[in-house]
Formats: sequence, structure tokens, C-alpha cells
Amino acid sequence: MPSYYNIDTILAEEELIVARPAFDFALLSHLDPDSHRLATSTSSAGRKRARDDTDKENALNGTTDKSKSVGGGGSHALPAGTKIKMPMWALERWAMLGFIRISSLPKHYGKRMKERLEADPVSVDLRSKNEHYFLTGLLLTSFLHRTVHAFQKSQRRKSKSRSSANNAQKVAMENISLLATSLQQSLLTTMMGDRLCRNFDWTLSALDSMEDDVSGHLLKLSVLEKSMFERGVEASGAVGE
Repeated sequence: MPSYYNIDTILAEEELIVARPAFDFALLSHLDPDSHRLATSTSSAGRKRARDDTDKENALNGTTDKSKSVGGGGSHALPAGTKIKMPMWALERWAMLGFIRISSLPKHYGKRMKERLEADPVSVDLRSKNEHYFLTGLLLTSFLHRTVHAFQKSQRRKSKSRSSANNAQKVAMENISLLATSLQQSLLTTMMGDRLCRNFDWTLSALDSMEDDVSGHLLKLSVLEKSMFERGVEASGAVGE
């Protein structure tokens, strides 16, 4: 695994992952702005109705007592199952503890993207999806595999207790494992296939000023591919000398 202090790793782990809390998260409603706005709106409406009811009651009783405090401020909990997006590094500990559920990959690592890469890998602009496309993908597969392993380990400890996971949880973890394996294969095929061959072809063109401009090609490359291109140019130049 890359070094903890490696700047490329730090940037790669900024990839946003969709997750859902396995239970209500106290005081974390701000992680879902929509949920927070809904709670605030509901709370405000509830307080208004409560004030209206109190005013009516006071009018009927002929009292003007305003010492009663009404309304009770909305909940600040993030409900279980709410969809949230957070960086991979921020979700890792929660995932290891089983506090969140992950059911899908980011779109540029999903099924459609894999089909595009299988059909015409050379033409795909990976840099526009994620500058650290391959490194992020590898870190993501590792993250998912470790999540599944942590789940399986916890289940072995709880196998004889009532708190064992239900079938839905087990199926979800099996799905995550399949997603991680499929992503790993897709990354390896893309990295070592036609894109790599074309990248090396362009390293030779870069040495000849009469050849096509390589700038358009470079704009589509991830950081890893661009680094390989630059090293290829250096190696080709050394051989030419």
C-alpha cells in the first residue's frame, strides 16, 4: 500500500463514496443537508402549531399566561438509511465497525464505465473523472475488501449469539465483495491493455517534432499514466542518444 504521507494517496482518498448509516447517528444531521432542512422545516411547523394551540387554549380559559415554553427544537440525528456522501478516508473507520452500509461504487467506477473501457479504452478521458483514477480505484477495492473481512470476522465472534447478521446484511456484503473484485479486474485490464500500448506509442511521437502534437493525448491521462509517459519519453531519448 502507498505511504500514509504520500500526497498522491491523500488526494486519491478524497473520492466521495455514497454510504447509509446502519442506525441513527446522533448530532450528525448536518451530513445530509436535505435531511437537516427537512427537520428544521418540520420543527418550525410543529412549533407554530403548538403556539397556535396554546393561544387558543389560553383564550378559552381567559388566561394570558406566556410563561409556558412550547416547541421543542428538532432532532439533530441522522436517520438510519439516509444517503450521504463522504470522502473515502472519512468513512473507513465507520465501515470497519459496521456503522455504515455501502451498496454501490462511484459512477466512474460503475458498470457503464467498465463497458466503455472494454469497448474503447483509448478514447476515454480518465483525467476528467479522477486525476488519480487508478490509485483511487485500487484504494477503493482494498477499502471494500477490508470492510467485508471485518464484517466476516465480527460474525465469527458472534456466530453463537442472537446479534448475528441477518441474511440481508450477508447478501449486501457478498455484493460488495463482488463489486470490489470486478473493479480490481477492470482496473488491471484497463491499465495494462490498449491504453498502455498507445501511451508507449505516443512516447516515440513526442521525440519527433514532425509527428502529431501529443498535448491532446496527455489531457486524457491519469496521473499514473502521465508519469509512465514521461518516463517512457526519457527512456526513448536516452536510447536515441
